[in-house]
Amino acid sequence: MKQNYKTINYEWLTKPTGDPFADVGGFAIEYLSEKFPEKDILDLIDYVTKIYVEKWGGKLNAFFLNSKITQPAFLGQRKIDETLKYFKNIIAESESSEDGYCRITGQATKLFYGSRDNSIMTGSGTFINFHHFFQKGISVSKEVLIRIHFVPFACQQLQGKVSLMQSNNYKLNKLFVELTVEKNLHEIGIGISDGIMKSDYNKPANAIFDFVDYSLKRLQEFREETVLPSLTLYLFTNFGASPEIQLFQLPAKVFIFYKTCIQAKFRDDWQKFIRSYYFNSQYKGAKYNTLTENFELIKSKETEVIGQDEYRQWFNVIYTKLLSNENIRPEILRWSRKHPFNFTIVEIYHQHIIGMKKETINKIKELAAFLIREEDADKIKKRIKTLDGAKNSSALRRFFLKDVVAENYAEGSKKTMITLDEYINYLFPDGSYWAEIRDLLLIAIYQELHERDLISEELKIEFETEAETESIN
Repeated sequence: MKQNYKTINYEWLTKPTGDPFADVGGFAIEYLSEKFPEKDILDLIDYVTKIYVEKWGGKLNAFFLNSKITQPAFLGQRKIDETLKYFKNIIAESESSEDGYCRITGQATKLFYGSRDNSIMTGSGTFINFHHFFQKGISVSKEVLIRIHFVPFACQQLQGKVSLMQSNNYKLNKLFVELTVEKNLHEIGIGISDGIMKSDYNKPANAIFDFVDYSLKRLQEFREETVLPSLTLYLFTNFGASPEIQLFQLPAKVFIFYKTCIQAKFRDDWQKFIRSYYFNSQYKGAKYNTLTENFELIKSKETEVIGQDEYRQWFNVIYTKLLSNENIRPEILRWSRKHPFNFTIVEIYHQHIIGMKKETINKIKELAAFLIREEDADKIKKRIKTLDGAKNSSALRRFFLKDVVAENYAEGSKKTMITLDEYINYLFPDGSYWAEIRDLLLIAIYQELHERDLISEELKIEFETEAETESIN
């Protein structure tokens, strides 16, 4: 980028600040300055302003209230002229200003007022109590106001609002902006850009996990165990009298878990599991076909097929629960009744997301193998039914004592299946939830049955019936 203006601190046009809006705008400036090195910052302001007005029809109301571009009294070229005039004035420092420290960058500089017409989610100039010392706006540097002007070019439209992605990792922040700006430039180039770039998804959770997929393909370092990034999707609107903002956060531990699940050795099992939990009320009763990777809905004598391009827009309970820190154990159990599922995924989830002790997981695997040691369908069916019917901790304790400890003793085994230490510290430790132990044991049993090919047609039908009953409940 050319540097023609001595009043501008060019470093602060792109330097990360920690403010999501300022940072997104800064990354957009950085990308465009690399794309157009012959332009100075005012040239770039002119470039995006013409796009906002001529290509997008000035539709920036979700960002700015009564700005030079969204002001109804200004039409066509005047929107561009007034915008450029404003930025020329703050660069020349002829706009009203004061000396002090910028609220975003912390630098000592000339400060200008940022309100809803030239900044995002900062309060209104009409209600001065929104700001410190009853000022008419947030006090920020010219560099911050310039950065904010580029925010629309680096955001995506989602659910009728505006979304941007932020991370504790610099490269992930930059990658989201580069992806968005590249798409904008491509759509402008082929003449189809008519507003803020639309996200490929209409659900925040789906958009977040798709971006994780994209980042893992593009950035080698995120496939390494040492990188622990988190992600936050900001979904907001600064429109009229109803400004609002929602945050959807993907914690670092979930990022790592998800990254593990899409490794080659787990990917097939994980994707089948994930895809089976898409849901749309308009297609109630549709079932996922693991062979065709499509959903199928039987209507009368015909079968409607819903492909991935369509159903990936549906609500996905697994993605939503992972973002909300809710346990996906019930969904894993329901899936395991009918389908083989790599138990290592279950182990990783319970150890690193739920915080279960490794010794507990190992003991449960050992108990699962013990309970199906006899290839007797009736016995297996009875044990599963008893375990499944345990509705409280007392029932689960009785199951362990009768079906494990007593049976092991009756067989004259020299090995103790459940020691007192294991019983107290691993199966029923203080603060644990007994149902987690029961469900995890059931999952382990089903996976042992799948791996050993011990599920008879009779058992398979019963498991499917149980899974469908759980789904209804």
